[in-house]
Amino acid sequence: MAGRGKRFAAGDAPARRCNLERFLEATTPVVASSSSAKESKNGWRQQSGADEPLPFFNLGDLWDSFRECSAYGTAVPIVLNGCRDEVVQYYVPYLSAIQLYGGFRLHVGPSRTGAEESDSDCCQDTGSDLEHETSSSTNAFSAQETSESSSSSEDEGDSGNYHEQLLFEFVEPESPYQREPLADKVSRLTKRFPELNTLRSCDLSPASWISVAWYPIYRIPTGPTLRDLDACFLTYHSLSTQFAGVGHSPKAKAPTTPVTAMWLPAFAMASYKLKAAAWTPAWRDKQLAASLAQAADAWLRLLRADHHDHRFFASRRAPRR
Repeated sequence: MAGRGKRFAAGDAPARRCNLERFLEATTPVVASSSSAKESKNGWRQQSGADEPLPFFNLGDLWDSFRECSAYGTAVPIVLNGCRDEVVQYYVPYLSAIQLYGGFRLHVGPSRTGAEESDSDCCQDTGSDLEHETSSSTNAFSAQETSESSSSSEDEGDSGNYHEQLLFEFVEPESPYQREPLADKVSRLTKRFPELNTLRSCDLSPASWISVAWYPIYRIPTGPTLRDLDACFLTYHSLSTQFAGVGHSPKAKAPTTPVTAMWLPAFAMASYKLKAAAWTPAWRDKQLAASLAQAADAWLRLLRADHHDHRFFASRRAPRR
C-alpha cells in the first residue's frame, strides 16, 4: 500500500514554496497502482487509444491511503516570520463530495436476456438504505446494457455506441463538527456499495472526481499568535486514469517500468479563512490560489454539480482586488 510519507526533507529551502504550496503537496494522495489491460471491466473501454497498458488504481487503495491521516491528521510544515520560524499544522480529511462516471456499450439490437433485470434487482434496496441514512447520496450502480459482442474492440466493427452515466454520487450535507473522518465515512458507504472498493480508475470517465475537505485540528507548537493559520480547504482530485500521462508516478519513466504508486494532485481548490499574509504572501502565490479557486468554480459549472461545501466557501470568499 502506498502511503503518505514525509515529503519535506531537512534540506528543503522553505523560501521556495509558499505555505499554500506546502499544504497542496502534503495533502496530495499517493495511491498504490497496477497496469491495466486495454479492455476494462463490464465492457467499458479505455478511450485513450494507447497501445501500452495504462496504470490504474482501485478505489479501495485510494481509501487506504487516507486511513492513517484520517486517524492522526496530515502534517503540513508552515513557515512564519520570513522563514525564521516553522510550525507543523495537522489537517484531518473529510469526504466532501464524489461523483463517479463510467461508460458502457449499448448494443444496437437485442441485449442479453435477463441481464438488466438481475443487475437492477441487486441494487434496488441498497439505494433506498443510503438515501434514508444521508439524504444526499445517490446509488446509480445500475445495470450496464451490453451485447454479446461488448468485449470486442472498436477496430473489429463494434456496432454499439459508447454511453456515459453517473454511477455514484455523494455530497456531504452535515456541518464539519458532525462529520466522520474520510476513512470512516467511506468504510460505511462501502458496506452498502462494495463497488466503491472494486472500481478501477481506468474504468472511470474523466468526469469522475472527489473533493476532500481539510480542517485543522492542532499544531506544534501551539500559540495564540497563530490564528492566521486557521484556514480550511477543499481540494479536488480526478479519479480517472483513462489517458496516458495522467497521474503517473515520477518513477515511471518508461512504458516497461512497473508503476508502483500514483500521485493525484489537486486540479482545483477552494478555501475558507485563508489569510494571504500567512499562506500566499507573494503575487505569484495569490495567483495560484485564485487560479485554483476559478478552476473549482468552472468544474462544478461544467458538470452542473451542486456541491454544498463549495457554496459555503464561495459565499465567504474575499472579493478580488
